[in-house]
Amino acid sequence: MLPTPQRKGGCRPCRERNVECDKKKPRCSECITADKICGGYDLGNIFINMNSSGPPPIWNRSQNAQKYLVLDWDSQPGQSQFATTGDTPATTTPSNWALSVNIVLPNSDPNDLPGIVELFLDLYYRRFSPDGLSAEPLQPGSECGGWRALLPHWIGKSPILDTAIRALAASFVGSQYQDQSLVDQGRNMYLNALHMVQQVLLEPESAQRTDLLATTLVMSSTEVFMSNGGGASQITHIDGATRLLHSVFDNQTFEDFHVYVLNQGLFDRISTRRRYTFSSPSYRPRIRHLYSMTASYRNHLYFEWCETILPLPNILSAADNAIATIGNSTPSPPAAVSAILDDLHALEHAVQVWYDTLKSGVHGPWTFPTAQVGTDRVPFPLQFISIEVCTLYCLYWTSQLLILDARNALIAQPPLNRTPDQSSLELPVKISEYASLICRSVQFCTQNHSFASSENIFLPLHAVASYYTRQGDEDRTKWCLGAFAKIAEEQKIGYSPERLDLVNRVLGPGPIGLSDVWDDV
Repeated sequence: MLPTPQRKGGCRPCRERNVECDKKKPRCSECITADKICGGYDLGNIFINMNSSGPPPIWNRSQNAQKYLVLDWDSQPGQSQFATTGDTPATTTPSNWALSVNIVLPNSDPNDLPGIVELFLDLYYRRFSPDGLSAEPLQPGSECGGWRALLPHWIGKSPILDTAIRALAASFVGSQYQDQSLVDQGRNMYLNALHMVQQVLLEPESAQRTDLLATTLVMSSTEVFMSNGGGASQITHIDGATRLLHSVFDNQTFEDFHVYVLNQGLFDRISTRRRYTFSSPSYRPRIRHLYSMTASYRNHLYFEWCETILPLPNILSAADNAIATIGNSTPSPPAAVSAILDDLHALEHAVQVWYDTLKSGVHGPWTFPTAQVGTDRVPFPLQFISIEVCTLYCLYWTSQLLILDARNALIAQPPLNRTPDQSSLELPVKISEYASLICRSVQFCTQNHSFASSENIFLPLHAVASYYTRQGDEDRTKWCLGAFAKIAEEQKIGYSPERLDLVNRVLGPGPIGLSDVWDDV
């Protein structure tokens, strides 16, 4: 059960002051009179059956999302009032994605599949925003999802895929315009697509169907827009896509979207530090063939990094297993640990070759800092010449952080017991610097940008949060989780119950995402 305030249904200031709230929208009368920020209304107790093996109940995809989404920024007190009330830290420029109650949702009939897909792409890439402000210049190939090239091409391929695309588009458009009816339609279409997939998977040769693999890719992303990002259902879709991808590799009948399926699984396995089938050396020739396919919309440096870093999930998993055996009666032998260190060294060299190419071809202004200082803030946010450059450098820093952290953990433990040299003594400082560089990039990559831009920072920020958690650094872990909450607030997406539980444990109970993370930067 998620924690709830004392008074059900009232806004946050009224609950904190223990006064009756009339729950008027967008601001209650008490907050208007007191000129306070109206923090939204509680939906009452929400029970989560953590022992259930079935899919999450329907309310978990709608009510829970509404509970944690930010309400209308435009209806709140002005910028100067934020800084003087003392109730909320002073904010930077309010997000242009905040919605006014007067904004009218354009024609968004899910039955008009080309029309709602076009509207989805407009919002996803911010070719325009719900308030009609200027577009964001994110170049094709720089996003993680690649929807601008895939979705229009997929329309009409199969009824299952069409249903999944409708669910994706309706869920995202509905969340951006805060249209509960459209969100509910998206949820129902998602459940229909899920039922259709389950029926088809029972048929012979179903694993050979390209439309099923594409559907799985679409549905895993839809989970994010139905407040289940990072949850068990999303991971189930990603694992299912990985299994279906095996058939493609056996036949070597590659299409452009297969590289996105491969990368989705790669990013998930890096985040969860689980082994990845396609990280095995036996797949390397076929992986090379897939990544070498020409596609005009690709950012080649981005995809080259993905190919280079492909061995990392298996190395991290092996390193974690070796460290876990320390103190056991059968610890990992020194030869096994040395082999992992050799793999880390080889991967670091390959990443360095990629980084040299990046530096020679992409120059951008940023402040290259010393290691992060102070536990209460991340100083000097970095400024880049573009989102694309920010993404590429953050990916490099992420790989260095994970490689060096694994090396540091291995050499510090038996069975090696070797005397640390100067380079190993410098590892914690280098790791801290890479973590700090990523944190200093978050604001540039996310604040007041499209979801397509913001999702590029998810893997780097998750890697840093996990690193700080392993270090027992609660303050910096809290900063990272606060940054995720800020992104969720601005992008109008939600957390899965698992993520909510993590945030509540670290940040404490209560609504998330309402504190201004960037003021701590």
